Amino acid sequence: MKRALYAVAIIMAAAGSSTSAHHSYSAYDTTRLVDIEGTVDEFVWIAPHSLLVVRTDEARVYTAEWRAPIGLERVGIERDTLKRGERIVISGNPHRDIDKNGIVNLKAVRRLADGWKWPAQSS
Repeated sequence: MKRALYAVAIIMAAAGSSTSAHHSYSAYDTTRLVDIEGTVDEFVWIAPHSLLVVRTDEARVYTAEWRAPIGLERVGIERDTLKRGERIVISGNPHRDIDKNGIVNLKAVRRLADGWKWPAQSS
């Protein structure tokens, strides 16, 4: 949980301090998509954005900012949909300083064991 709180603090700092900046994507490079393969380290079910923490084979940790829990529930995702240790690929817009902070704005996730993916129509 300590790591989750740290990740939330990083994301909040990256988003800026004003309320109106909350939905700004200026911290992300929206012209690029990155794919990151690894295992689920943690799935933090928290508002305003759930966090999916992924550890690569090289032990690099990435934190993907996802939808709020209520938004995930609306599309059939529950707090136990992704479990620690499951192998996944996440895709998203990288933070402009991703090499330093490892933050990604999540656009898609795919579980390798069974092919489950979000959004369902993504390739």
